[in-house]
Amino acid sequence: MYKLFGLDLSPYSIKVKSYLKFKKLKFKWITNPNSKELQKHAKLPIIPLLLIDENQSLQDSTKIIETIEATHPLQSIYPEDSRLIFIAALIEEYADEWSSKHLYHYRWSYEADRNLSSKRLAAVNIPIHIKYLPIISSLALEDKANKIKERQISKLSAFGSNDENKEMIEKSFKRLIDLLENHLSKFSYLFGGRPSIADFGLWGQLYGCWIDITARNFINQRPNLVNWLRRMENPKIEGDFVGWSDVHLTIEPILEKEIANLFLSWTNANHEALNNNKKVFSINLDNQLFTQKTQNNHSKSFKELRLKYNEFPVKESIKPILSNCGCLKFLGETK
Repeated sequence: MYKLFGLDLSPYSIKVKSYLKFKKLKFKWITNPNSKELQKHAKLPIIPLLLIDENQSLQDSTKIIETIEATHPLQSIYPEDSRLIFIAALIEEYADEWSSKHLYHYRWSYEADRNLSSKRLAAVNIPIHIKYLPIISSLALEDKANKIKERQISKLSAFGSNDENKEMIEKSFKRLIDLLENHLSKFSYLFGGRPSIADFGLWGQLYGCWIDITARNFINQRPNLVNWLRRMENPKIEGDFVGWSDVHLTIEPILEKEIANLFLSWTNANHEALNNNKKVFSINLDNQLFTQKTQNNHSKSFKELRLKYNEFPVKESIKPILSNCGCLKFLGETK
């Protein structure tokens, strides 16, 4: 049996949790961040961590899913239309690296959200022996929550969240959920009647927004999106994958308006800034200047995405799609 160490507030943890449930694989869900077993196997101080056995553990959510999928190919998350396999990977990358800005911004920029989230995180960090002492537990919870809040607020700039970028991030979020609402009025999942890796990636971030306060108010106005969020808590096959011709009218706007115009433009600028040893970079997104500290991990992820594209066995078949949406120019040869 697998052991999955994570938290319900971690979008990458619940992404993997939903995937394992879909694959009907037995696993133990462990939400103790102070677990000695977690500390023993973690190479980095991050979650999720999937413990396969005593000799093998994985931490990156995408690598976890790709590794498990290779050993458990039945009930595949990869569409039959080969073009959609890379499109799904591209959307998942967008979710991990850009939609994460939506979640972090709303969760830690707004007072009601940060108060709720800091208390939720504090609750799982309070030692068990203290939880049964009401007065001490209350004081410890408040102190821990305040420390968590301060630490998370200090990280906002790493996600590009500040007064200047607020409008851009929130505009992107609202556009994404509008586009998904339209798409999900026609399909149960992104590519038909069963979830792909893109569904798991987007769901982790958007479900995180939905269990908070401010972003939830926007999501609740979109019933098809809400139904999908609930469906993805325990996803099941409801039909077959469809082809690109079936979904292009509602997926193309996501690729063009969110992935090409925002995400790929931004991650490419970050990559170039890192190569030029710039600590901060600015880029015009949707006629608005977006400034952020240069991020090394995003550059690494971008290079992996480019490599995935350049090694894609049917690359020529997806070039017209990526070109029409404005994505292709960012996916050239890796450097």
